[in-house]
Amino acid sequence: MKTTAVIGGGFMLFLLMIISGQGLIGFTVVLPITVLAAVLITLTWQGRSIAQVIQLKWQAFERRSKGEDFYIAGPSSKIPGGSWRMPGIAARTEIAESTDANGADYAVVIDRPRRRATVFFDTQLSGQTAMTQGERDQITASWGRWLAMLSLTGDIDSASVTVGSRPATGELLTKEVASIVHDDAPEIARRIQIEAAQVLRGGLAEMEAHVAVTFKIHSAGADDFEFLSQINTRLPGLYESLAWAGMQASPMDENMLVARIHSMINPAAELDFEELMVEGKSHGISWDDCGPSVAWVDGDVWHHEQVASVSWEMADAPRSTFEDTLLAPLLMPHERIERKRVTMVYRPYEAGTGASRVEAEHQDAMVGVNSSKKMASAKAEMRLEHTDAARRAQARGAQLGRVSLFVTATTSDIDSLPRLRDDIRQQAAQCNLRLRTMTDQPDVGFMIAAGIGQTPWPKSSTASITTAS
Repeated sequence: MKTTAVIGGGFMLFLLMIISGQGLIGFTVVLPITVLAAVLITLTWQGRSIAQVIQLKWQAFERRSKGEDFYIAGPSSKIPGGSWRMPGIAARTEIAESTDANGADYAVVIDRPRRRATVFFDTQLSGQTAMTQGERDQITASWGRWLAMLSLTGDIDSASVTVGSRPATGELLTKEVASIVHDDAPEIARRIQIEAAQVLRGGLAEMEAHVAVTFKIHSAGADDFEFLSQINTRLPGLYESLAWAGMQASPMDENMLVARIHSMINPAAELDFEELMVEGKSHGISWDDCGPSVAWVDGDVWHHEQVASVSWEMADAPRSTFEDTLLAPLLMPHERIERKRVTMVYRPYEAGTGASRVEAEHQDAMVGVNSSKKMASAKAEMRLEHTDAARRAQARGAQLGRVSLFVTATTSDIDSLPRLRDDIRQQAAQCNLRLRTMTDQPDVGFMIAAGIGQTPWPKSSTASITTAS
């Protein structure tokens, strides 16, 4: 559509030049500019048009020239209030707390310029538990119904699932052993349990997951918290229904959310947070102090708090039919990757919009198969098959949405980054995925993969919004 608009506008301007007697200018200026603009918009490189690639490269150069790729926070910095705010796209967010209909406290991260509010659910995944294929199919179908439910209300912007792995500190295991060992137990049994906990606490990986749901704010005033009353009523239905999809979910309050996000940015604080959680104490860190003290961008690497992170975005989704265990190799911990997070972002279409898009895609696929006199390509036939299946699923009550995937790997050994990149690519290849490194924007990729409700699509192609955020 953009290419057609550019060519049409250029052609009309060319005709006006001819009519007004300025044919030379039309041939030497208007036509070359129109062709160049059409080429920049049409041709793609690494999943983006040439114009978008040039814009992102220019924005990265502009940021480096202004010194904005280096971030310093704290009392001695230029941050208002001397806080440790998160940099980049999360800098303008704020947090509020409320209580849902079940009496559970939860935190809401608010992005007022975009008029979006994100709630979080701490999630325990069922994982590779023993179950029949029929039970797995039921869980997968329940997850599909949960995603379809997001399209029906019309006020949900996106939903994301973040699954991370990190070295276990052993504090939670020690607490579990202390809770199951009785004071009157035999001394030999107590020693065996304690020694087993000490052995298991070292060298193991711990997985944690959370779900983030972003709502559209329709309140009239910028400081109006009326939307929280609507979220209070709807929240229990969202996280309770996840149990049918194999997830035990509960809302996250500010104390838990800040500990989760700050541990991603500053892994050295993981042990302190777990010790405080075991003791039932609050860490006292606010959302405004959740960010790093020092961070900087170096190509495709984001350096923060003595560690380095590299982020990837999904370039190509699996083209063939895939099973429910497709992402298992990418989600499972890896012995050579210290910390890793995989975030899948789902953006639902509204129910009416999704139906029209499915029909348009199917008609376009039919044209692609029948328009050529030659034999249709296998890719065109597969597209027709997929769009026909989407039409049938839509008729049965399914909804349409867009799915994206982001990966972040963090290491304390800078020299291991080449090996880390190869390991992530190999895991993605086992999942039939092709990942693209987020060069010049690893800090943006880190925040997206953190699963805090921030998405790149409203920001990446508009220079003013990127600068403001």
